[in-house]
Amino acid sequence: MPGFSSDERNMIDESLHYFMNDTYDFDFMKKTMRADDGIGFSRERWQQYAEFGWLGVAVPEDAGGIGGGFTELGIVLAAAGRHLLLEPFVQTLALGATAIERLGTDDQKQCLAEIAGGTRLVAFCHAEPMAGFARDHVTTIARLGAGGYTLDGEKTFTLGAHAADDLIVSARRGDEAGPVQLFVVPRETAGVSLNQSPALDGRVGAAVTLTGVSVPAAARMGSGDQDRLADISMIIDRGVIASCAEAVGAMAAVTDMTVEDLKTREQFGQPLSKFQVLQHRLVDMSVATEEARACVHAALQALDDGRPDAREAIWHAKVQTARSARFVGAQGVQLHGGMGKTDDLAVGHYYKRLSQLEAMFGDADYYLNALSAA
Repeated sequence: MPGFSSDERNMIDESLHYFMNDTYDFDFMKKTMRADDGIGFSRERWQQYAEFGWLGVAVPEDAGGIGGGFTELGIVLAAAGRHLLLEPFVQTLALGATAIERLGTDDQKQCLAEIAGGTRLVAFCHAEPMAGFARDHVTTIARLGAGGYTLDGEKTFTLGAHAADDLIVSARRGDEAGPVQLFVVPRETAGVSLNQSPALDGRVGAAVTLTGVSVPAAARMGSGDQDRLADISMIIDRGVIASCAEAVGAMAAVTDMTVEDLKTREQFGQPLSKFQVLQHRLVDMSVATEEARACVHAALQALDDGRPDAREAIWHAKVQTARSARFVGAQGVQLHGGMGKTDDLAVGHYYKRLSQLEAMFGDADYYLNALSAA
């Protein structure tokens, strides 16, 4: 099993904590989000994250990373949530890098070093219009010709797709009954159309339309002609647990800032934090956060250990994290009073981030049903 010692994990966590506290505050986040370049995040900061080694924590050493596991990546994602980072961590590190490591050809795996080095961004484009949360709904077609494949189809909004160097696209080979496979498509390939827009939390992405997109045969991922839906589901599960880790970081930040806010506001001559009913609500927020943290940690450990129940552990973590995120976010906004609903306070932005993360890859009901059917 890949992984670091407790001391090494603490070093990653502390380096993230000190760097973000010193350089990435709420005002910087808003300025970056609204920058004129329209990217919605800082490429300069992404490069700095690479220099610290954070982008390569889960990339194998022989591929240019530092050889950690998803537990180490979870530490990075929790920091991304705590500080409302805008960069595409889940898309590039959890989804893109996993797809390339597990299914990429030797040539395709060369870009793992570029991902760890901060010079390549990847977006995993699988979900389609009318699919809901169904993972097996794929209508995009890849037709094999003399010079390679021609792709036609649509993918729904994907965070970071507008700025990715490569899109990893799922498509049925041949016709609508063909096996589902994955293809690496450079974003600037002729026929790729991006409809860029902001998500609920202000991060930017794009819906992708592929019209007669030509790629070489070497763009197909994996060897053999078998259906890759099981592999795609595995990759999505990595995205699920990564987004859960991000949500835990955001919940911890909301709880901390709500405690501090109630200490500074007064009613009847004493701080609001002295009122027992509000203390109870703060405790409930803290308990909900820790419940999610425990489930996420257990799922990450199961994943890194290669346990057969890792998938179910991830789904359990998603259910708990979604429920906790909704509760903690709503309580944080309510306890901040009317200002909590405005963009002037950070708590409103955290609420939007948590709402976005809650729905990513499926909501709590979807995973409860999946667990019941497993």
